[in-house]
Amino acid sequence: MIEYKKKQFLHNRKIAKRFSLSFIFIGILGIVLLDKFIQVFLLSNDMSKQGPLSIGILFIIFMGIILYFLLRHMQRIILNIEKSYNELKQQDQDRLLPYEFALNNSVDAIYLFTLEAKFVYVNQAACNMVGYLKEEMLDMLLEDMDPNFDRNSAQSCMIEIKNSKYWRIETTQKKKDGTIFPVEVSGHGFIYSGTDYICAFGRDMSQKQEYRNKITKINSQLKKSLDEKEILLKEIHHRVKNNMEIVSSLLNMQARRSSDTQFKDAMKKSRSRIHTMALVHEFLYLGENLAYINFPHYIKKLVYDIKDIYIGQNIKVNILLDIDKLIVSTNKCIQIGMVLHELCVNSLKYACNENTDNILAIKMNIIDEFIHIKVKDNGKGIEDIKSLYKYNSIGMQLVHSIVQDQLDGDVEFTNNSGLECNIRFLKKELVYV
Repeated sequence: MIEYKKKQFLHNRKIAKRFSLSFIFIGILGIVLLDKFIQVFLLSNDMSKQGPLSIGILFIIFMGIILYFLLRHMQRIILNIEKSYNELKQQDQDRLLPYEFALNNSVDAIYLFTLEAKFVYVNQAACNMVGYLKEEMLDMLLEDMDPNFDRNSAQSCMIEIKNSKYWRIETTQKKKDGTIFPVEVSGHGFIYSGTDYICAFGRDMSQKQEYRNKITKINSQLKKSLDEKEILLKEIHHRVKNNMEIVSSLLNMQARRSSDTQFKDAMKKSRSRIHTMALVHEFLYLGENLAYINFPHYIKKLVYDIKDIYIGQNIKVNILLDIDKLIVSTNKCIQIGMVLHELCVNSLKYACNENTDNILAIKMNIIDEFIHIKVKDNGKGIEDIKSLYKYNSIGMQLVHSIVQDQLDGDVEFTNNSGLECNIRFLKKELVYV
């Protein structure tokens, strides 16, 4: 409340009026008193003896008294005004102290420009960044610090900042010793006391650019290393495939040397199984991803390769494929491929005949959280369906072992206008395309 009254006192326009009225009132009062005093003095004294000297002395005494009181009053007013001014000044300094501290201790450089691109304020960080004193910078223009600007482009830049909501640029600045360094600058326009100003914030990007170059170099080295490893892995897959083909060729040579039909058939199945696994490594070698395989392409290639091995030219088979678009891990691809291999071989060997419209349908669909596989032919089916669960053959042993033990699924055989096999297991290690 006291501070408020002091401010009101300083801004009160009636002070001069009151002071003048006080002067007139005291002057009139003094003259009246002087007049009364003279009258009393003249009544009791002879005017001719004292003369004007007495009157003049009295007048000076009374005017001195009046001036004393007036000057004392003015002195008190001036002291009050000075005291109030100092208090207000201190309050402003206290209020601005946090802002000045923040500006001067900011890590980023802070500049204030006129629209003519002349510095009107810089903080200490700005001076430290370029090596100039504040007094030196306040006599500089933007182009003196940033060699990318000239007089025209500097002023155009100020106008652009003023008219932009978000303005940012990566440029360079020149230190006092001539060193050029990269900076990132953002700016905003504002109006103060009817004048347009530009406030800009600058950040030294030398360290960030150094880190960026280091990261770029590291990424380049990592990419080079990754490319080398991918080439190496592709080469490994290629060699594994070639080795499997060598094994398959050895089995084929051994089968040709034997006259035992059952032995030749066993060798043929073994070669086909080896091809099923080798085909996975071929896809990995030829593909772009060394961890996953395009499953529909793999199944199509696998089924047609099996058909070429087991079906002669006189038998026609219509292969129907309905495979959801999936990218399957190498492990799952081999497991599912081996199961489909055994089921397709059985259908092609026992359900396909000459002069008939043979059909082999394979479906693999995702339903909820499960993978559903159906392999169906249009042959005669099998009378003893339960025999397929007794694991009498290596093929059935593989099917049940892989589905139940490795895929954690279940398998079911039924006669449905031909033999139908339904397999279901949880989807794992599968990725949608």
